[in-house]
Amino acid sequence: MVVKNNTYKLRTSKLFWSGILLIFILTGVFFFDKYNSERRKNSKTNQLVLDWNEFFLEADRFSEGYRSPITARTFGYIGLAAYEAALPGLSTGMKSAAEVLPGFTSLSYPSSKEFNIQVSLNACYKELFDKFYLTAPESIIQKASQIFNQWNENHIDRLAPAVYNASMEYGFNIANIVYDYSTTDTVGNQAYLHIYEKHYRPDTGQGCWKISEDFPMPPLLPSWGKVRTFIINVNDFIAKPLPEYSLSPNSLFYTEALEVLTISSPLSFENRWIAEFWSDDHPGLTFTPSGRWIAITNQVIEKQMPVIEKTMETYLKVGFVLADAGIACWNSKYLYNLERPEQYIHKVFDKNWQPHFHTPPFPSYPSGHSIFGAAVAEILTQLYGSNYEMLDNCHKGRDEFMSNPRPFHSFYEMAFENGFSRISLGVHFRMDVQEGLRLGFLVGKKICLIDLRKDGFSYQ
Repeated sequence: MVVKNNTYKLRTSKLFWSGILLIFILTGVFFFDKYNSERRKNSKTNQLVLDWNEFFLEADRFSEGYRSPITARTFGYIGLAAYEAALPGLSTGMKSAAEVLPGFTSLSYPSSKEFNIQVSLNACYKELFDKFYLTAPESIIQKASQIFNQWNENHIDRLAPAVYNASMEYGFNIANIVYDYSTTDTVGNQAYLHIYEKHYRPDTGQGCWKISEDFPMPPLLPSWGKVRTFIINVNDFIAKPLPEYSLSPNSLFYTEALEVLTISSPLSFENRWIAEFWSDDHPGLTFTPSGRWIAITNQVIEKQMPVIEKTMETYLKVGFVLADAGIACWNSKYLYNLERPEQYIHKVFDKNWQPHFHTPPFPSYPSGHSIFGAAVAEILTQLYGSNYEMLDNCHKGRDEFMSNPRPFHSFYEMAFENGFSRISLGVHFRMDVQEGLRLGFLVGKKICLIDLRKDGFSYQ
């Protein structure tokens, strides 16, 4: 009898623990499947965001009137709209940008309705393209429709019509709310239609910038300093006063102009590679210098495939910092109205000297490339770390200039090399670069203070 009872107890015990094990296995399978499902959904949404942001760089390259400050402003509004269009599909720990952006009011999605983040984002991006890129060529317009239709086909037959229609309408409405908000900035609105001011007359004193005789283009966007910023007060981000202008060999201007001349006579292989790798200032050939940092951001997102909350925060902050940095830079450019090294070198050293590429049609101080690079470096460092290694493939495969990818160990390293490239190219004094970097880092730190997460929430 004792043997039978022990046998019974042993069998009961085995059944009990087998049941417990089965529950654990089934629970693990359930959560593993759910984890993989969420991971696949996150990866797919990231890919949609990448597809559109890579496409916007094509639009940036080929659309008439898109130069660096305008590109920066446009990506500011694209980042804002995309974040808001995605918000109902993000964690409830994320808050609307309306809480940190004065004067902007967003739209709430009904909590009782199901939501599809990909449908909303796809509709939002397409509507933003239609609103902001009125000068895009037909080939770019057709490609926008192709991207929209490709992503749309993934959902139109799979989702319940009510979910599909509500999500599509939400993304569309958010895009229009953000675009309407952008139009209240009367200086920046549709500025790509009139980027040159033929009647603008810059100061003509000693050391003042003047229209190039070789490339006699009118001043580019001299009123851009009056464009509405997203976060900063532009009056708090003015470049430091210039040193006293002088042609004397003992002056800083003389020394720095001589540096430009020396580096370029001739350019070493490495300096030419750096100069051409970062130039990005050729409409129709490359995207703009501010767009370059969207291209870098795209590579980071593609490599990391972060949670979608981090992706949307990344593009929002990068867009804001590019826009505000561009406004601060152009405000100081036309405040100080400093001539380019080319003008100084012609007066003092060699009247036949030319920079490696033609000089842009706006004042020299501070450097726009430098401020854009430093500003975005602050954002990407905050989000992805100070020792981030990457191979910059922005121009991989291009044969019109030295485009071979270059390796970097941090975003700051990229920002400093980007700034130095302008000296090698022959279009900036070192003081332009140093002040651009300083201002860019300050603007970046200001945008880094934006907190889109509710108290205690972390998506890491």
